[in-house]
Amino acid sequence: MTKSAATRFSRASRLCASLALCGCSADVQNTDGQQNASLARPARLGFEPVADAMQLHCGTLDCHGQIGRNMRLYGLYGLRQSKKDDPLNQPTSPAEYDADYLSIVGLEPEAMSKVVQHKAAPETLSMIRKPLGIESHKGGQLMVQGDSLDRCMVGWLVGAMDAQSCNKVVQTPRPRLDGGP
Repeated sequence: MTKSAATRFSRASRLCASLALCGCSADVQNTDGQQNASLARPARLGFEPVADAMQLHCGTLDCHGQIGRNMRLYGLYGLRQSKKDDPLNQPTSPAEYDADYLSIVGLEPEAMSKVVQHKAAPETLSMIRKPLGIESHKGGQLMVQGDSLDRCMVGWLVGAMDAQSCNKVVQTPRPRLDGGP
């Protein structure tokens, strides 16, 4: 490459980088085109029981414990972040809980913000509609309105964390599909 071509390439690269940076903004636009300084999210502190309950029902390797899912769950019951960790052998790591939290709150951020602010019903979120069977879900209906999993997830969303319900979900054995004990 000649010196003048290299100079033009360098200038073009800097221009592209500058334009890309100018396109960034600290504000987030919602689907209505309005600017939001930030979107409300459920608390990260104390999220672990919610993640454990969701991992057990939703995070298996045949569901949201797959790398290709838009809502991906890592942890004890399925997909692991570290190749050193095997499902069912090591507890869910702090990094996996962080990844689960970010995956969930990033799924429908504007709708979740409205739910967290009590401006919309929890059923507006696909993470509630699908397991309730309101919307088609490959995994089928996984919860009934008012059951432990529903109270766990909805309580966390609306700021009324119900860790006891979350723990009950994790401690209740899942029925075997083959009819065995």
